Amino acid sequence: MALATWWRDDVLPALPPLRNFQVGRVQDEDLLSQLCGLNGREVQQRLDTGHRPYVGFWDGRPVAYGWMASRKAEIGELGLTIRLPQMHRYLWDFATLPAYRGRGIYPHLLQEILIREVGHAYYFWIIRAPENGASGSGIRKAGFTAVGQLSLLENGRPALAAVDNSERAEIGADVLGVPLVAAGLFPCWHCGGAAYPAAPGASLCTCEPSEPELMAADDCACAAPSGAQRRESLAASQPVWG
Repeated sequence: MALATWWRDDVLPALPPLRNFQVGRVQDEDLLSQLCGLNGREVQQRLDTGHRPYVGFWDGRPVAYGWMASRKAEIGELGLTIRLPQMHRYLWDFATLPAYRGRGIYPHLLQEILIREVGHAYYFWIIRAPENGASGSGIRKAGFTAVGQLSLLENGRPALAAVDNSERAEIGADVLGVPLVAAGLFPCWHCGGAAYPAAPGASLCTCEPSEPELMAADDCACAAPSGAQRRESLAASQPVWG
């Protein structure tokens, strides 16, 4: 998983205008349930725990969504609970309806959230899972900087390895509550760690290229057959980020 961040003093890159696209904070539980594929109880639980939903509209029709955590968040793939310090936010669970992908909606949605929330927070974090390769370029276009790879150690515990900016990686590891390591991570959470036993030689493969390709990779390149099977299963059940 690639961890990326945007800080209040960072520049927001200019994006091509989308005249048909607007973003709004939505509290309509029925709309959120339908758009996000959640039941009413799940939507209410997110709202009660400080998650803020943003919806992207194309000509007034809801076509994309994303959530911003202000208190805590879960990374279920790693069994990790994040307790967010003051002035930190975590962006997660983004998707664009299939008919509207490829129009540049995702980076516009990300930037609009940053613009609206920057008065209340300084640090914004986002994680890209290997099987959601399409999200990489959108995250980069929005202005986020990749700082580390989040994966599993041999004992099955999550850890972060810096890819470039060590200062931001150190802060990111602290926010996530995981150690910052120089080596020893399995290439991705699909192919290693105690929770996902690796096929022989899986720890030698390279699932994610290093910077600058990191955020633009099209796919996890894990060569382990068991990892590939898990990847196909997960990809079939998860939305593609737009």
